[in-house]
Amino acid sequence: YEGMLSTGYEGVREIQKRLRNTMGWSATAGEVDNFVFEDANDVFINDAEMQQRLLDTNPNAFRDMVTTFLEANGRGYWETSEENIERLQELYAE
Repeated sequence: YEGMLSTGYEGVREIQKRLRNTMGWSATAGEVDNFVFEDANDVFINDAEMQQRLLDTNPNAFRDMVTTFLEANGRGYWETSEENIERLQELYAE
């Protein structure tokens, strides 16, 4: 993902697009393991420095990532801790 981030605004959009496509695979094939969403959440949301970097570079794509994580959980594609969901809900509300 660092290579994508090095391209700036478009790189963050590409990461968001891939996350959205991953959720689409969950919807159509049901073959995306939970750890895929969990790892992405750890890298892009739980890391405060990365979170700020994404938000500074492309705030719209970052917000789309937050909604994608919430939607994946709401549809039952991703099981995670209540703490993660609360953090995402707080980010969504901002």
